[in-house]
Amino acid sequence: MVSKGAQDLPIEARLEAHAILDRLTMDGQTFSREDAKRLIALIPVTPRRRFSFTGLFQGRGPDFRGRAAGVGDVELREEGKERRVSWNTPESHRIGGYTVSHTPGQILIDLMWIATREDLSGQSCQLVYNTETGEPRAMEISVQRALTVFVIRLAYISYVPWKTPEVGRTGDG
Repeated sequence: MVSKGAQDLPIEARLEAHAILDRLTMDGQTFSREDAKRLIALIPVTPRRRFSFTGLFQGRGPDFRGRAAGVGDVELREEGKERRVSWNTPESHRIGGYTVSHTPGQILIDLMWIATREDLSGQSCQLVYNTETGEPRAMEISVQRALTVFVIRLAYISYVPWKTPEVGRTGDG
């Protein structure tokens, strides 16, 4: 969910942030320390919420079975219903194909189409940094896991190590 304050980010900052996000999320094992620091400075920080929740509730649609003349047995399945719920989530910004939220120590980066995927693995990542120094520590990527209890399936996302900051160059040779 994008907050009402999402337009507070000037267009120049959005364009710069979009280019940085594209570079940070490219394939590879490292990311640019300078890009990460600039992104940390560009995206406004919102206070961390003690408790927040974002959920998707899905229900199956009705099924119709019957017999059609000249065709035989037919079955029609109507699409299920979905309801998205967010509570106490931090402010987020739409930047290009990303939705970005910045709380102290982390920038959460979601692909905009994350809600259209069944498996959310690899559809979001987070840049983790030291709040005192602003120094980037790592980037972590999402992995979806599921817990099934009787007929209820709870899917949740956790983050695993993905990239580390590039080691600075010494200028030798």
